[in-house]
Amino acid sequence: MNQINSFYINPKISFGENSLLSLKNFGFTKVCIATDKFMVESRLINKVTDILDNNNIDYHIFDEITPDPSTEIIEKGLSHIVNLKPHALIAVGGGSVIDAAKAIMYFCIQLKKNFIEEDKIDKPYFIAIPTTAGTGSEVTNFSVITDANTKNKFPLTNDIMLPDEAILDPILTVSVPKSITASTAMDVLTHGIESYISTNSNIFSQMYALKSIELIRLNLLKCFKDLHNMKYRNNLQIASCMAGISFNSSGLGITHSIAHGLGSSFHLPHGLCNAIVLPYIIEFNGRDAKTRECYVKILEIMGASNVSSSESAAILKEVIISLNKALEIPLNLRSLDINKKQFDAIVPNLAQTAYKDICTSTNPVSASINDLDSIIRRLY
Repeated sequence: MNQINSFYINPKISFGENSLLSLKNFGFTKVCIATDKFMVESRLINKVTDILDNNNIDYHIFDEITPDPSTEIIEKGLSHIVNLKPHALIAVGGGSVIDAAKAIMYFCIQLKKNFIEEDKIDKPYFIAIPTTAGTGSEVTNFSVITDANTKNKFPLTNDIMLPDEAILDPILTVSVPKSITASTAMDVLTHGIESYISTNSNIFSQMYALKSIELIRLNLLKCFKDLHNMKYRNNLQIASCMAGISFNSSGLGITHSIAHGLGSSFHLPHGLCNAIVLPYIIEFNGRDAKTRECYVKILEIMGASNVSSSESAAILKEVIISLNKALEIPLNLRSLDINKKQFDAIVPNLAQTAYKDICTSTNPVSASINDLDSIIRRLY
């Protein structure tokens, strides 16, 4: 019997300059805003709250979300949303903020199920407003949370966490500094490449993946040199969103599996970890003929034509390394002043964690713990 394939697209997406103004059209009277301290202290959050103020919408700001949000923070946020009973939950921030808001929404509904029949649960409308062009979290049903006790990251996947609406307004990304613009965009590129070659990819997910890769090629280096250009910022946000739509359907690969562990162990930005790991995984997956054919297509989108399948892995690896250099991203972990002894001691644990990561299951080449151990050691 043939397998039935499926692909669905949610949420509604508002995009482009001034798309934040759509907030005034929802008809809410009470909302909870999930964000972080930086958004409040930099007054960037005012771009959202001014619209709410002007339209007499009451709001409460929960600003305790930190990078790699912990279960402890989720519990605090859950307390806010349960007590306030808002009509809407608005997440304003980077991937960590949106991931935390998703987890808060998930546990809010789980809690309500203990007291209310599922079909009678009143779910707050969930709006995600990303302030970086990176994770694509605004269009996925996936969240990564850190256990407050063990410090291990664990994934949550549930459709209840998929935002009802994503608002992509480039005005919120203009203040993002050069280094974060670069690393978050490399996260997007990694999403596009890993989604395209994933064992669960399909004709729809691959279409979104390739378009996201093309938008990165056409806009990333230009944006890196002209940070206040709204056209480039807008296109990077759209690329991030498209890559998110793609991998939400197809899954990812072992670049992400390794990056998750590196990020939590050494407190490194997720996009930076992906950028460093990606060339090694391109090489590893290049042992598979079907993947090499996919690399040819990716290289065409990235501007390299007439590449043979046999050369595609080596060339794509060099393209990524050259891009990292142009973006001033380190090529190895030694450049980040990570202690060698500390690194060596943790490698076996990193390999075990990567092996168990959900992203490993859709990597195009099966990777053993020994394979992962070997790749991780080469990163130093």
